[in-house]
Amino acid sequence: MKRILLFFLLPLLPVLVFIGCRSAVQSGVRNNAPDIRRIHPSPGTHLVRFQELDEGVYKGSKPKTDADYEFLQSRGVKYIVQLRYFPWLNWAEKRKAKKHGMTLLTGTISASTMEPRKKHIDAVLCFLRDQRYHPVYVHCDLGRDRAMLITGLYEMYYKGKSKEEAYKEMKYYGFNEGWGLAGLKNYFDQHSRQPVSQYLPHCAENPAAPAPQKQSGESGELDLDAILAQECK
Repeated sequence: MKRILLFFLLPLLPVLVFIGCRSAVQSGVRNNAPDIRRIHPSPGTHLVRFQELDEGVYKGSKPKTDADYEFLQSRGVKYIVQLRYFPWLNWAEKRKAKKHGMTLLTGTISASTMEPRKKHIDAVLCFLRDQRYHPVYVHCDLGRDRAMLITGLYEMYYKGKSKEEAYKEMKYYGFNEGWGLAGLKNYFDQHSRQPVSQYLPHCAENPAAPAPQKQSGESGELDLDAILAQECK
């Protein structure tokens, strides 16, 4: 009886060993990998997926509490670029940004099955490259999808990362490539072909005009497209 069992089990032994090893490896990765949704840049803050992209350029999730804005203040942030499709829904953040001495701008970027428009992506990239507005913080609600598309493009276009490296980092921060957000992934794929220099926005190299200053009584929001009308064409 034992010989009969061994006869049937021996051919299956390599498969069982492989499954066991694979499970052990996966378990280790799953248990040891950091939960990026629970990592905050400073105690007491609610910001997640926070990252310094470049000197004076930060990205992450939407600031919600006074502690979040105070942390951004500690980094010297003067301008906040909010990425969303319906800019008129930003009244709460507009008020909080103004309260903490920051200027809010809205970058109109859709997150859907449709690709965002290149002129809107370029406007955000040009703004992030313009040192007149540094330090600057760019975010979407979760810091995961719109913000990571901008991050991936920025790191390819200006930091020399390959498409594979940029996308790996996007996925690390939770970038969602599901059907409902397929437009973001499609845009990344369409604008990461070699040479990527063909997709660089035509931003002003040395803008002559100083950064516009808010006047007393202004809402604390500037029109991103209007600011860059002469810089990014």
